[in-house]
Amino acid sequence: MKQLNYKVFLTGLAAILTASSLSACGSSNQAEGEKTPSASPSGPFTFTMMNSFSSTEPPKADNPIIKRIEEYTNTKINTTWVPASAYNDKVNVSIASSDLPQVLMIADTKSSSIINAERSGMFWEIGPYLKEFPNLSKYNTNEQVLNNISVDGKVYGLYRARALARQGIAFRQDWLDQVGLQQPKTIDELYQVIRAFALNDPDRNGKNDTFGLVEAEDSGGASSMGLTGFQNIAAYFGAPNQWEIQDGKAVPMFLTKENMEAMKFYKKLYDEKLINLDFAATKVSKQQEQFYQGKAGMLFTTIDFVITGGNELKKANPAAKIDIVSRIQGPKGERLFATTGYNGMFAFPKATVKSEAELKQLLGFFDKIVDENMMFTWTWGIEGVHYTKGADGEPVISNQTAYANEVSPLKQLPTYDGSLMIWKGKGEADNKFRTMLKNNESIAVSNPVEPLISQTAVEKGTELNKIIADARVKFIMGTLDEAGFNKEVEKWRAQGGDQLMKDYTELYAKQAKK
Repeated sequence: MKQLNYKVFLTGLAAILTASSLSACGSSNQAEGEKTPSASPSGPFTFTMMNSFSSTEPPKADNPIIKRIEEYTNTKINTTWVPASAYNDKVNVSIASSDLPQVLMIADTKSSSIINAERSGMFWEIGPYLKEFPNLSKYNTNEQVLNNISVDGKVYGLYRARALARQGIAFRQDWLDQVGLQQPKTIDELYQVIRAFALNDPDRNGKNDTFGLVEAEDSGGASSMGLTGFQNIAAYFGAPNQWEIQDGKAVPMFLTKENMEAMKFYKKLYDEKLINLDFAATKVSKQQEQFYQGKAGMLFTTIDFVITGGNELKKANPAAKIDIVSRIQGPKGERLFATTGYNGMFAFPKATVKSEAELKQLLGFFDKIVDENMMFTWTWGIEGVHYTKGADGEPVISNQTAYANEVSPLKQLPTYDGSLMIWKGKGEADNKFRTMLKNNESIAVSNPVEPLISQTAVEKGTELNKIIADARVKFIMGTLDEAGFNKEVEKWRAQGGDQLMKDYTELYAKQAKK
């Protein structure tokens, strides 16, 4: 696709804006003659939003991408940016105090406060409106994802679409070459690579100062595993995705023998000092930093890390080479855990969005920012600022720092993931991970209880999960043996786990009858 000249684009846009309304339906391609949503001729449509950021600083008001969005949609967005680490607490406070923006990004969609708010009628039900918007109906109506995000069969938020199978293993290809091994295809080969990265001096500095795998703590949510890569290893060993249905009964993942095999694999890595021993206190940012700095040769992450992480790795070591794999053969073949298909959602409080017309204006805005022109912007930024065109006419990121500071943080805003777009001329690594995302859907194992809402899970889910996540970490570190882990499982069952299994069993059976 050819990107429009920015000045020509703005000149043409001015004429469009005087004749169209943001409350109208959006379009995915103006050239096809579809209507474009915009504000009324009286001026930009202004609205408030609360969103999270995980970068060092929040996006600035003069961020060129924000300006581009506002000019393209004839809007003025007043955004409250909240650090991701404090975001869920801020959402809960805002709901409790009724201090709500017109657009509220919700990260933890299954928390008790959110579900109770939805059931109480705090947010607009948007499901029936999606078909009115061409881009939202194209990108935000996946039946499985809508089912996952729904509450009592109703959709109260515009989900931020993500790949269903995006987990992979990023590693130093140059280290792999140094130790003389091939990219791993089996669990045993994966272990051998981790071991060689830790013990065989892959950076050739004559020192025993590297880890094969760098891990980080994963805690706080109702589905956290205790450490970030555990879901990868559990999937390779054949464990279910959090829950499975056995003979009509809902059984949690940690009651399976495959889960225990995955824990033993991690314990072996820990006992042999092949991973960072402080993983339980290591944040994801620190984990990635250690990879960039050449202190570790591998981490479990998302497939698209090969691009973002590769850029950061090159800054620290221009000679470093990164690659990624995702398919590892295990006892049950190649498996990955399916994601929910979304990463949070945008909800529209009735207290601040007063009418259906205003709701449609907001939906029109979100429809417009995922049309083809804007998806190109989310992917590349602005020509001359973030990218240039090569001799073949294809875009190339020209300013990595500006891209990281101005484009990447704002990828929290669109409701579609640019990594799912297939662009011509993206380069070998980009084409590789995008193809992997698509091909891996066939081996993605879903969580059968994801769309089911158990009141026990709403009230106790995070607390119950913490018992298991903590026990899993203690087992890996050797402070709990298998019998000790099983005692923690009994504690989980006694404090609400048995009721949770009963809830999901009954809800699944009820759903199956529909």
